[in-house]
Amino acid sequence: MAQKKSKVAPIPRGFRSITPHVTAPDVAGAVALYQSAFGATVTSTQTIPETDTVIFALVKIGNSLLTIGKGEVFGLGAVSLHLYVDDASATFDRAVEAGFTVISPLDEQYWGDLTGVLADSLGVRWSVGQRIVKLTAAEQGDRAKANMQEAVAKAQGASNDDNSTAAPVAEADTKTDAATH
Repeated sequence: MAQKKSKVAPIPRGFRSITPHVTAPDVAGAVALYQSAFGATVTSTQTIPETDTVIFALVKIGNSLLTIGKGEVFGLGAVSLHLYVDDASATFDRAVEAGFTVISPLDEQYWGDLTGVLADSLGVRWSVGQRIVKLTAAEQGDRAKANMQEAVAKAQGASNDDNSTAAPVAEADTKTDAATH
C-alpha cells in the first residue's frame, strides 16, 4: 500500500506573499541592531554547520516578519523581496518573460523550498519560493551540513582540475542567495 503524502502549504505559516529581506555582512549584528532599535524578536536563525556564524535570521518586528541573510553589501545596504507563491515555476517563468534577469535558477533548497532569484529592471532582487517539503529543525540541519560539504568538495575539485588558485568557498555558500533561508 502506498504511503499517503501530506499536503505541504506552499506559503509557510506566519509568512505573507512578500517578505522583506535585508542582506548584511554580519547577521548577528543586524539582529542586535533591530532588537535594540525596534524591539525585534528572533523567530529562528541558521548557522554555518559546525560553527556559531549566523548566516540567516528570521525576526519579527511588530506583526511583520523580516529575514536577514549574510551577504555582500554595497553602499548603505541591500534589500530584496521574497515572494512565496503556490506555483514557483509558473511565477518564475512569468517574471523571466516580463524581462527579469535570472540570478539563480529554481532549485530545491536545503530548507525545503523550491527557490530561484531574479532581478528586475530597477535592480531589485526577487527570490520566488514555494514550500515543497516540511522539515524538522534536525532534518534541515542535516541537509544544510550535507549541502556545505558538497559545496566544499565541488570547490576543491574545481581547484584540483585547473591547477589554479580557486576563490575560497564563501561562508554562506549553502545554495542560498542571502534572500532566502
